[in-house]
Amino acid sequence: MLGTLAGKWNYSVQSPGAGRLLYREGNREYTFPIFRDKEGLVLVGAPSSQRVHFFFGWHIQEREFSALARERILPRIAAHLRAQGERVRIFERGEGGEFFYFYPELFAHRGHASNLLAEAGFDWFADYSAIELLHGEYGIEVCGIQDEDQAKCVGGILRAAFPHWHHLNICRHEQGRDPGWVVSLCMFSPQPCASGWREED
Repeated sequence: MLGTLAGKWNYSVQSPGAGRLLYREGNREYTFPIFRDKEGLVLVGAPSSQRVHFFFGWHIQEREFSALARERILPRIAAHLRAQGERVRIFERGEGGEFFYFYPELFAHRGHASNLLAEAGFDWFADYSAIELLHGEYGIEVCGIQDEDQAKCVGGILRAAFPHWHHLNICRHEQGRDPGWVVSLCMFSPQPCASGWREED
């Protein structure tokens, strides 16, 4: 779908796999979630990961996507995709303040995830207790899974269903309303107060 663009700006745009767009500029690399809806391609306006290349390889950079980088990079990517005949829109984290976001389409995503788990043989209440919505991070969380291997299987099912959601977390909660293993998958980087998150490449 996406080729490589190189030229006077010394940058490239590539698609390394479903749900991912790779932008490289000098010795820096940004991975963006991307997906297709009924209107065309949707580019998420914040990278899920950033890396820098030093002498001995690539290194993860935990830093904010700056406004200057956004103003430079997103128009380049959009122009590259439109030059290939694609309709493109930028998907930004929703409005609503620092601590509250709301995405009504997540209800449909939860239903889709529930159907996929049922098709894979997972029974609601028997194998997991709930599927919660993560509006702040644009994702879902399957709670109350009793077996670690089942939790890993659930994570694989969700990743295949939502390849443009790049942030996966599998952990165990001993207390609370839904004790057991929890699988969380989301598109935007988790909020700073969230613990235990890791990025899965």
